[in-house]
Amino acid sequence: MTKFKFIYDWLVAGNDAPEYHQTMAMLALHVGDVNLMKNQDIWSRTIRESVLVSAYPLAMWLTSSWWRLNWEPLPAHGVRPSVDWRMAHELGAANHGFVWPQIIFASDCEAMQVWAVASSANDNQSVRYLNGLDIPASITLPDFQRGVEDFITAVIHRLTALGCQNTELSNLWQLIQEERVDQESAKHGRVEAEMGYDPDECPEELMEKALALDQKMGTAALSELAPIYGKSASQTPLAAIEEIADSPGLVGVPRVPHPSSDAPQGAPWQRAVAAAAALRQMLGNPHEIINNTRLSELLGLNALEVEQWSPVKRSDAAIAVPGPRNQYKFIPRKKHPIAKRFELARLIGDYLLTERTNGQWLTSTDLSTSRQKFQRAFAAEFLCPVAMLREFLQDDYSESAIEDAAQYFQVSQRTVDSLLVNNGLLPSPFVVDYVEARVPYQLGV
Repeated sequence: MTKFKFIYDWLVAGNDAPEYHQTMAMLALHVGDVNLMKNQDIWSRTIRESVLVSAYPLAMWLTSSWWRLNWEPLPAHGVRPSVDWRMAHELGAANHGFVWPQIIFASDCEAMQVWAVASSANDNQSVRYLNGLDIPASITLPDFQRGVEDFITAVIHRLTALGCQNTELSNLWQLIQEERVDQESAKHGRVEAEMGYDPDECPEELMEKALALDQKMGTAALSELAPIYGKSASQTPLAAIEEIADSPGLVGVPRVPHPSSDAPQGAPWQRAVAAAAALRQMLGNPHEIINNTRLSELLGLNALEVEQWSPVKRSDAAIAVPGPRNQYKFIPRKKHPIAKRFELARLIGDYLLTERTNGQWLTSTDLSTSRQKFQRAFAAEFLCPVAMLREFLQDDYSESAIEDAAQYFQVSQRTVDSLLVNNGLLPSPFVVDYVEARVPYQLGV
């Protein structure tokens, strides 16, 4: 994982309020080996490794956005984030009249993903940032939190040393520290952020409903659905979750053997690929196509009923609700036969991921959380193992060969493309399923 660190050299400059001019600094932000604040000073025509800004507005933005930065994921692929989301996730929202680099932060619940683009040559700004990230950086949440904490604390200590105490920053940061160590307050802050609300913005009645759902469906399941059906929902927040759960479904008792070996380490897709390979070995089918009957049986479902299944209406999530005697009511959302296969495989992966968590709902969405990344990578490898795919293609990566492979393995062409790209067999400007390599939306507009 990539390291994340602010580097600063304090100065005193300007005639702004004490919090601002006492924390003027030559500031740099290192993400791995890349300094995202390396810049060209347009007026002096010099290249600098750091930029002259006040650290206070940046520390205030990081503090006020703390819960949303850490727990609110990027919206689903193709959905442009709201202005409200961008204000909590784009570093430029620190503002206060300074020119900041174009950087996006979005958590997947395990790691912080960081996208950055260099300033455009046409930007009419006094500072032009020179470095972006060719692919998003992935920083473990503890490493990200540590880097942010160190920076915020340094700003507070700087102000205290210069006699500037009890600032809005220090008071807000103290409150966050207290909330983080209190289990109930921490859950409140996390759920509120997952639903897309700033601290204390969520209506009390809605928060009570969210916490009740947390008890009913499990914390991890709510974390997957709250970003979709929270503040940005097209109807009353959270209402659609109960509507989906109460709709008709397919009842089955999963028969997915759980690998006995210790869970592999690594990124979600790496764990998923290992789990898919292990399951195929346990099923005695490492090198054959998984047909629809076998796929349905693993979830305890009848293949004909699955084939005839059609959702009542369009949904942004598929779920499975635990019932008595190890039963689950599966409520898929896909209609196309190929999409159904992939969705069933995703639910198998999610069952493996949550099997030892009693009462946990299964959830499958279009988000890019670590759980959804695991599902997509598991389904791709389970239905179309890359070793089998390579053997089928015989180094022919033409469009027609990929179409033939998709038909043979009964997966979408997009799945084949993603497998080839993710395994370094096919170049692509972006990766669809494992990690979003391009900036997820256009910055600066």
